[in-house]
Amino acid sequence: MIDHKYFDWNNIIVDSDKQSMINDVKTAIDAGNFIESQPKYQANFTVFDRPELYWQQLKYSFIMSAYGFLNKTVPIVGIRSWSFMTSLNHVEDRDTLWHHHHHDKEHSTLSGVFYLQVPILDDDCGTEFAPNGPEQKERVMLPPKLGQWVIYNGQEWHRPGVVKSMDYRFIVAADMIYMDKVI
Repeated sequence: MIDHKYFDWNNIIVDSDKQSMINDVKTAIDAGNFIESQPKYQANFTVFDRPELYWQQLKYSFIMSAYGFLNKTVPIVGIRSWSFMTSLNHVEDRDTLWHHHHHDKEHSTLSGVFYLQVPILDDDCGTEFAPNGPEQKERVMLPPKLGQWVIYNGQEWHRPGVVKSMDYRFIVAADMIYMDKVI
């Protein structure tokens, strides 16, 4: 099993905020502002660096969710954030999408996915994990939950769930690199 927790922010990050985030990501990608070497389509801006209040609320909801996962506050070394827009218009070989986010061996990493829009809310449309690495057969699928962060340890191998629609799926992903001690 994958150690994970969901955190529901729908009372603070409301539908109009989520729609504004979707619009920002879609506008950037439609203008060609995406990272070519990444899976389609990752916007080429750091979402938590944007000045709009809704992005800042999302940033702090991630931090608070990470603290909730740890059940303590910790010194933050860095935070990374990005957004994806995917659909069946750009199907990719899912076997090439396995990755993890724990690259700083001196510090610990928590990762999270926030679901802005998932056209089909089937359980296999969330995030898939390979607890023993992608070369092993064991898999765990965490279902998408709109307006919620799912937080997990950054060293977990994972990939996006199954894309089943021509309508776009929008997510925000983030990492918190931290020192594992109580403040």
